[in-house]
Amino acid sequence: MMNYNYMMGGGGAGVMLFAWIIYVLVAALLMLGIAALWKYINKK
Repeated sequence: MMNYNYMMGGGGAGVMLFAWIIYVLVAALLMLGIAALWKYINKK
């Protein structure tokens, strides 16, 4: 794991953008996973 302060401060815009892309991807995967689980549970 990278240091959080480094990502926020001295890392620069490129690292910040990279961190945001990862964050958005993880959030989207979480939403898809929850939706799939919800459909699976409701099917039962």
